[in-house]
Amino acid sequence: MVVCPAFLTGTPDWPEGPLPLRHKEIEATTAARSTYFSAACARILYGTPDRPSRWQRTAPTGETDSPIFGTEILLPDPDRPDRAFVIVHVHIQTGGSELLDVLRAVAGRRGSATPPPDLGSALPTWARLAPSARRFTIAFLTFPTLPEADPPRPVDAARIDSWSTADTWLWHLASRTANADYPPDPDHADQLLDRRVILSADWRGLVTRDGAAFLGLRPDDGADDAFFGFAQLYAHTTYLDAVLIGMIQNVAITEMIAEAARAFEAQDLTRHLARLEERAARFRNIYWLRDASAHGPANDILTAYQAQHHLPERFDAVLTEIVDLNRIAQTQEGQQVGAALGVITVVGLPFGAAFAVLQVLGVNSARDLLIGVLAALAGSGALLLTRFGRLLLRSLR
Repeated sequence: MVVCPAFLTGTPDWPEGPLPLRHKEIEATTAARSTYFSAACARILYGTPDRPSRWQRTAPTGETDSPIFGTEILLPDPDRPDRAFVIVHVHIQTGGSELLDVLRAVAGRRGSATPPPDLGSALPTWARLAPSARRFTIAFLTFPTLPEADPPRPVDAARIDSWSTADTWLWHLASRTANADYPPDPDHADQLLDRRVILSADWRGLVTRDGAAFLGLRPDDGADDAFFGFAQLYAHTTYLDAVLIGMIQNVAITEMIAEAARAFEAQDLTRHLARLEERAARFRNIYWLRDASAHGPANDILTAYQAQHHLPERFDAVLTEIVDLNRIAQTQEGQQVGAALGVITVVGLPFGAAFAVLQVLGVNSARDLLIGVLAALAGSGALLLTRFGRLLLRSLR
């Protein structure tokens, strides 16, 4: 699978809901997936009857040359109808080395001789891929029945003494790299496997920054296998959706960080800060989910993605930045209010004194009033030219 940010340029006309995949008696419909996830996650991933957020299209059966068998469009935020994610489901009927070559091609690795799938051909006319956007891949690999206990190692694989063959496959598939692309440092190689997800004795997964991989730990008996067909279904449905939750969070936090960085460039800091506070509160209430499901694997996958992108730390940094900006804005407002009161006092004092003198003298002619006003203006101007007056004007600005 390949997940890529996209822009919607028109009204979706595909069937609503996620791709209706099934294996034997299990069908991954919207209703079935909604029972796996929390209500908040289900609303983001599948929408509601009055506000749909997901559309799908199965590739026509006549298109045998293309490895793409289905495409989905996810609109995570109804208030941003132009921002979406495209999920392209790809099936490759060759071995693990060929799958790794395709993943490297999707990632744009140098020296990749395999052409990547034509993702643009799977898109409707009302959607287009975001240019230069990172593509997240999710790979699922099993091996046929072999006499050996372990599958063969990837071609030109990294040789790390502490890694098993399964660990080696997981790392290369999830990172979309060959040893020539990125040779892991043997002294720190185990840290690259920190985000492993232990699913069962049959399979496990690994989540990296730009990819995830699921690998069978025993031989696959093909159509007669009792489990791997279901495992593949889980990878293309619920485990994919757990990654999508993390990707939605990542985009939102990145945008908030960028908006906070532009705070001092805004013409009105207070109004800019109010919008940022509202956005952070809305994100925390709707999208900042640490537990996507009551089922452990989906939560483990989401947590692994969040940890790879440091989402908890980055969101905490945004909240701290908002607090600091709020304090600065309040200080500036207090200074401006104090300066305004000071200017009013400086300007009003000469006028009050001038009118008091005119009242004491008992004069009320137009000429005397004009002289009093001019004298008050001269006194106010003189006070504003003093060091204290200039300080008030600077604070007011």
